Amino acid sequence: MLGNKKIVVTYDMNVSIDSVTRIFLKIDNYFGMATDVRAFFNRHGETPGAETNCSLSYVKDLSNAEFSVFMGTLSFQTAGYRTFYVGLYLNGQYKLIEYNPIWDEAVLTDNHYFAFWQMYVYYANFETPDWVKGGIMYQIYVDTFCSKDLPEHLKAKTVAWSTFPKWKPDSDGEYRNDQFYGGNLKGIISKLDYLKTLNVTVLYLTPIFKSRSSNRYDIDDYEQIDEMVGTWEDLDELHEKANLLGIKVVIDTVLNHSGDGNALIKNDPDMYDWIKPYTEPKCWWGYKNLVEFNKNSSKYFEHLLSWLKLYRGHVDGIRLDVADNLPDHVLVFIRENFGLYILGEVWKNAILGDARDFLIGDKLDGVMNYQSAIAIYRYLRWGNYKNFAQIMQELRLYPFQALDVSPIFLSSHDTPRISNILVGDFMREEESAETVWAMEQSDYWIENGKFNTFKFRSWEAEHDQVPVEKQKLAKQLKKMAIFMQYTLPGLPSIFAGEEAEVQGYKDPFNRKPFPWDDIDSEMYNFYVEMGKIRMKYREIFADASNFEIVEADSNKLVYKRGDLTFIIDRATMKTQLK
Repeated sequence: MLGNKKIVVTYDMNVSIDSVTRIFLKIDNYFGMATDVRAFFNRHGETPGAETNCSLSYVKDLSNAEFSVFMGTLSFQTAGYRTFYVGLYLNGQYKLIEYNPIWDEAVLTDNHYFAFWQMYVYYANFETPDWVKGGIMYQIYVDTFCSKDLPEHLKAKTVAWSTFPKWKPDSDGEYRNDQFYGGNLKGIISKLDYLKTLNVTVLYLTPIFKSRSSNRYDIDDYEQIDEMVGTWEDLDELHEKANLLGIKVVIDTVLNHSGDGNALIKNDPDMYDWIKPYTEPKCWWGYKNLVEFNKNSSKYFEHLLSWLKLYRGHVDGIRLDVADNLPDHVLVFIRENFGLYILGEVWKNAILGDARDFLIGDKLDGVMNYQSAIAIYRYLRWGNYKNFAQIMQELRLYPFQALDVSPIFLSSHDTPRISNILVGDFMREEESAETVWAMEQSDYWIENGKFNTFKFRSWEAEHDQVPVEKQKLAKQLKKMAIFMQYTLPGLPSIFAGEEAEVQGYKDPFNRKPFPWDDIDSEMYNFYVEMGKIRMKYREIFADASNFEIVEADSNKLVYKRGDLTFIIDRATMKTQLK
């Protein structure tokens, strides 16, 4: 078994159907006479080489006394993920050329020892909205962003803006999201000029429809905006005024399940999944207030079509909650009948994670790119440059038009705040953990064989703020993380409050009200400056295909985007744009 960087395999990692794809092999003549060079392809679950093979011919004009170059062409008639290896005869003996992901090099073997090269094929007509590309997304958790002109009868249902999040269980032991601060659409409208100072181009709102919880992921009416949030007229005003400022509006949609108070459960029970018909519904992850739809029901599609047509007339795009729980035929239906920007909540790599074709062009435009966040955190906190390079390489499987519109979420309503992840306890360094912030997976919270939610939340409440002695470090690392978020492929997403240096671990501590009277000026100004850089070079940042890692080790990372070079120096805690 020989590993040698004098063997180079070059190809495009993502290609469209029917396009001519070229594969090059450059091999040092030191290895001997190479003949009968072929690339062997297979799809998910197939025997290596089962789908097709491509003959690579000797290219005299590109070869010389030191290297021999071989080139082959092929095209694919069906979309999806492929892997391949190269087989050839060297001096009459059959050898394989595979990929060693640890050292990022081609490896010459006598048998299958290493990984295969990867490729993704998408539909030729796959296009994504240009207005997303190169921009900046801003995520608003509606209840805690800003409240304005809230009617008196609704104010009575809210707590003071300065109130610490409710985290203890109710008397029956249940943890409920029933503490309201009163954030609404009018409040968001009043802050549009503020958002413009951050150069925001896409506004993403968590659910706004009628429900009983403050997070509103348990919708009781898909055609009625929650009274506390506002009205359809308010949404239209927000949409119009935001668009005039160059800001598009995306709303969260929850199409996998509804709230258990939704009238459709009684009026159209066949559109729901039942464990015991009409008496015991199937609930998402066992949460009794989240009743799952029957995604094969004609009634479900009838209502889904009505909702999509309604939303299309008021916003520029939708974010699909738990998109990876929606079957393919539902995602296809949504794309066919909505037609605007569709962002899906997919936590894993959207191609490799669950072996599903979210990004071939008939389903999602892009996904919530938590993968880049994991790469950033593992590098900045632990210097894991190999994992960073691996994640960035795997993301290059995404069609570039999909990666361009996939926002990088360093934090969201589902994760701890950035500073807590960077310097807080219980974060996960090991690559086997699905995320860096999977802190609840620690055995520390297990008592009598069960996860102790009260112990977990008690610890979060006690350690809500980064310790004083770590605040400076947290800010330094956070600025480096934001610098990377704003310059890597995709678009950065700011979770409202990060620019104010809001801190906290997971729900509900990450969802505190925006501190309008106590914005951290240093962090806010840094976001403003990064926004200016983003807009100055928007054309470069709008093209994910121009990304290249130039240098990487545990202390220094250098990558390029077109003519721009970005340097991250962990040793000096500094970043540089050249």
